[in-house]
Amino acid sequence: MSEEKNFWTTLPGIITGLAAVVTAVTGLVVALNGAGVFSKPTGGNKAPAKKDIVVKKDADSLPGKQAEQQTVVKKVKPVFALTAVKIEDHDYKILGSSLEAITPETNLLKIKINYKNNSNYSPATFWNEGFRLSIDGSLTAPSGDLSELVARHAEQVGTITFEVPNSVKDIALHILDVEKDISIPIKLVTN
Repeated sequence: MSEEKNFWTTLPGIITGLAAVVTAVTGLVVALNGAGVFSKPTGGNKAPAKKDIVVKKDADSLPGKQAEQQTVVKKVKPVFALTAVKIEDHDYKILGSSLEAITPETNLLKIKINYKNNSNYSPATFWNEGFRLSIDGSLTAPSGDLSELVARHAEQVGTITFEVPNSVKDIALHILDVEKDISIPIKLVTN
């Protein structure tokens, strides 16, 4: 006489039962974690606790105190003494420039240049190594990432960027080309 076994008492039945229990417990843990039971809530729209409240006093409301004066930021425009330079087979034309504040002490000077390679023989590099900025007599390398190869009888537009301190008195763009150094003075004009 054959005795029929209950499915749940066989090895496949036990494994299936354990898998169901593990799945149920995992789902419960995920649901409780999502509800925030196992961790602190991360901000959201909760009301701040008393220790989080910061009271700021207005300087004008304090007796004998004056509010600090706000610094007026002047807009400065770079103006180049020359906007076009030809050195042997290479033409450089300054298309535009801007001076943008990046920190309270430093600005970013962006110079947009059209470079034309008139060579009959080979491509030429149009890159950061071809430019320097004289800042109060010290040469500074560009901070941007210009690096292009321009085919012969072709042209390319690129932007050279330099970090310039607010305290600058005298600046000039240097174009370093075929053992020549052409200096273009830049005047900073307040708008």
